[in-house]
Amino acid sequence: MSLTVSHIVRTICGWPTDTVSIDYKYDDKAAHARGNDACTSSTDVDACASTTDIRPHTVLLFVPGNPGCIGWYTKLLVEAVRRLGRGYAARGISYAGHGVGESIVGSETCNDADGRDNKISWTVDGQVEHKIEWIDMLSEDFGGGMPMPRFIFVSHSIGSHLVQKICCFRLDILQRSDLFLHLMPFIRFDPYPPSKKTVLSTVARSPDAAVRFLWAASKVASTVPKPFLDKCMKYLAGVDDDEGRQLALKLVCQPRMAKNFLTLGLEEIRKVPERHDDESLRILGRYCPTHMLFCGGPDQWAPHFHIEDLNRLRLDGKLPTNIQTEYFDSLVHDFIVHPEMLEPVIGFICRHIRGLQKTCSDDHYPNCRITSKL
Repeated sequence: MSLTVSHIVRTICGWPTDTVSIDYKYDDKAAHARGNDACTSSTDVDACASTTDIRPHTVLLFVPGNPGCIGWYTKLLVEAVRRLGRGYAARGISYAGHGVGESIVGSETCNDADGRDNKISWTVDGQVEHKIEWIDMLSEDFGGGMPMPRFIFVSHSIGSHLVQKICCFRLDILQRSDLFLHLMPFIRFDPYPPSKKTVLSTVARSPDAAVRFLWAASKVASTVPKPFLDKCMKYLAGVDDDEGRQLALKLVCQPRMAKNFLTLGLEEIRKVPERHDDESLRILGRYCPTHMLFCGGPDQWAPHFHIEDLNRLRLDGKLPTNIQTEYFDSLVHDFIVHPEMLEPVIGFICRHIRGLQKTCSDDHYPNCRITSKL
């Protein structure tokens, strides 16, 4: 039995999109019959000639944060599934219009002549629609008359906001979910210190100038010698992971990617609420628990005082008791490009998945009681 990783470009809402699938597979028919672990070492990922999928009972669905590229998170997902063991699988997706190459991000003309709708790549609602279509595709992939796998959503930063909207729009997806794990969740726009909120809000209200500036900067970056850019990424931007830095170098040299990234990012600032959307959290809490991991930094997108606000809402009976928070001072918001920070995050993910106790009745968690509503 081995763990395999498949990187597949799927056309979703008209946009070719990077996706990743992580599965346990039997290596050959003999191993299948014996039920042995034919391949278990870390070097076997993507290396064994597997022929038979092991159907999972639970699938981790990963929605990344900005700049929306699943490539940065593959190592994290592989190690999480490896530790969880047979019966688990993972699926991850990039954002529409976010990645490497014109086939992914679109042409530099930025129009819809190639049949793509820029509303999908440039708006929060468009990205939500994009992820919903992806989940529907996964449901078809796992079809065939057998019990459908359960979902565990894992998300980072703004990905947590997208997941909340997905599950509030589509109750059938929520009913198939067992757990939400939000990493440094950007689910409200109230950064610290307050001066950052003023600056970001001002830029968000005048997006054209900011996009033109980043477009020009990307053009310049594409002419800079790659070794110099690499050193800037490592020592100035703090991208420690070698593979992650190579992906970042490719991204910054694409003007269309810069436009997609910033146009969506400024839309997020305008659309994400300034206070916690406790109504959405209550809806999710009726069906399954949520665990949120906050970090040090300080983190402007998910600052520490958000924990205090969530605790207050829970004590006031406005949030279910199954919405919990944790704080790791040694982590930062962009933990994914710091290899030494992966271990505590993987530990957080695996600990809560292993500790998940299914005491549900009719797909509801009876320990979730709403004592009051707004």
